[in-house]
Amino acid sequence: MVNKDLITDRRVRRTKKLLKQAFIELMYEKSYEQITVTDIVDLADYNRATFYRHYNQKEDIVKEIIADQTNGLIKAFKIPYKKNNYIHLKALAPSEIIIFNYILENKYFYELWREFETIPWFYDTYLNSITRFIKLEISLITPYQDGLDNNMYASFYAYGILGIILDWIKNDFVQSPDYMAEQLCKILNYYPAESFIMSNS
Repeated sequence: MVNKDLITDRRVRRTKKLLKQAFIELMYEKSYEQITVTDIVDLADYNRATFYRHYNQKEDIVKEIIADQTNGLIKAFKIPYKKNNYIHLKALAPSEIIIFNYILENKYFYELWREFETIPWFYDTYLNSITRFIKLEISLITPYQDGLDNNMYASFYAYGILGIILDWIKNDFVQSPDYMAEQLCKILNYYPAESFIMSNS
């Protein structure tokens, strides 16, 4: 017997995927302010009623795109913790760091970073999602030092890693993902710490 709910879910996912793809394609051609709902549905070959069945406004598409990308990046970030939720960052191998590969695989989105940054709330929303994960789901065990604030130490790691990622994006991915992973390992080794992940999802 055919599962109608499953068919409906697949149809919804496909429709939303095509609408989001259309929006991203339009970002290559127009500014965010110039893009209309009509532009999106025309390119995706849907009607406005279909759009409003899934979204209230075009801002909702951007928020979902951010969620898609941050969730993917977080999943890639968790790869070294798959076998053991506790690792020593100094022992982390470059081959275990695949966040740069993930970004390059999704280059169609990340090479539009400057265009997305023109959306007033985009930058903060994206960075807050990633920073929240690093600070809340990754627990750093710092080397003992009297008076060291662990929360500040975690912030140092979070914003440092994000800074490296964003610098690479804004420099048009000049270095290879392997080079970036190797450099990140070297940088982490300057400030050795142990860490464990608090989310097994």
